[in-house]
Amino acid sequence: MNNTRPISNTLRMRLLPETAAAATVYIFLPLASSSSELYESERIQEYRKRKYQWPPAPSEYVPNTLGWRSIHQRRFNQTAHIEDKEPAAWNAYSVLVHSALLSPNFTEFGWGITKGPKSLVDALHENLMNGLEHAEDLLVEDENRDSEDDYDEDFEDSENPLERPLMIPNEHLNQRALEELLPIQEAWSGVQLKGEIAYGLRVYRNQSNLQMHIDDPTTHIISSILHVGHDPEGEPWPLVIEDFQGNTHEIYLETGDMLLYESSKCFHGRPKRYNGKWYSSLFTHYYPVDWDAEQVTLESLYRIPPTWWELPDQTVEDLDELIVTGTSFKEPECEHDWCSMKKTIKSKSPPNLAFGQVVSTDGEIKSMGLDSEDEL
Repeated sequence: MNNTRPISNTLRMRLLPETAAAATVYIFLPLASSSSELYESERIQEYRKRKYQWPPAPSEYVPNTLGWRSIHQRRFNQTAHIEDKEPAAWNAYSVLVHSALLSPNFTEFGWGITKGPKSLVDALHENLMNGLEHAEDLLVEDENRDSEDDYDEDFEDSENPLERPLMIPNEHLNQRALEELLPIQEAWSGVQLKGEIAYGLRVYRNQSNLQMHIDDPTTHIISSILHVGHDPEGEPWPLVIEDFQGNTHEIYLETGDMLLYESSKCFHGRPKRYNGKWYSSLFTHYYPVDWDAEQVTLESLYRIPPTWWELPDQTVEDLDELIVTGTSFKEPECEHDWCSMKKTIKSKSPPNLAFGQVVSTDGEIKSMGLDSEDEL
């Protein structure tokens, strides 16, 4: 490894052609007034200054639970065996050190189901139905993607364009949703938040899937998926998410259900393919008001081990292959490209769940202390 060569930021990375030993790879730091670059030798100095070690000590995992440590220790091991070191292994390390070690957790389990405000849900559902009546006029999401939202790599590549989502214009309701859902997000996370973006209406189509991933750690910290509606004749389609105890959940949402989740920390996706005509949700993303996006990016770079580019001398028996594209992860040797799908916990909204209440891994319905939805 050439320690005098600039290295790349994994999360917002632009690799320039490596035509010479001194080829430059720039880091674009969020909130910075200009692009910056960081050399590997400088990065390793910061690593050592912080007295980091590899593998990480058990006490470094956040939260420090047995299950959380277990899933990430396995993933770090898989990452070490990725032969494509740049960018795949580099990307994997930077995603994983943020998720497993550096980012605080704001909730006990990392996810919860609540109810969205009925008036907002009704307005979104009306817009959805109107949009579906003119589906032939809708853009495929690739053609209408907001650069601040989920990365393109999260969708499974496919030769069939019908598998990619459609977008129903929803600007008039997006800002309303971002504002109305803010008190719910703050009550659940226990932290004051700033809205980043509301995104929708995304309409998944038959055979759609979404690879497991985490979201942008500079802006997508506390998030929600407000389910607007789906084909009543389609098969139930779970959102898969990992909690802070190491469990993998399949979450089944109905219209008006809202999944709250720590989206840059908990791996989530829809690795199973959808069997149905349409399935639509609205996505909102927030970050703490004191969140230092630039420092978050730098600390993730500093925590990557100096040996990230080396292959282990010994192979590990029964270690499943991990393929990383951008922030998306998949395990091609397992069904649905995710090995923990072999053992999941299936969850859905309890019939008696009311607005202002939330339920999660423990199955207990808890109050978030919110006023009535009429006062949002």
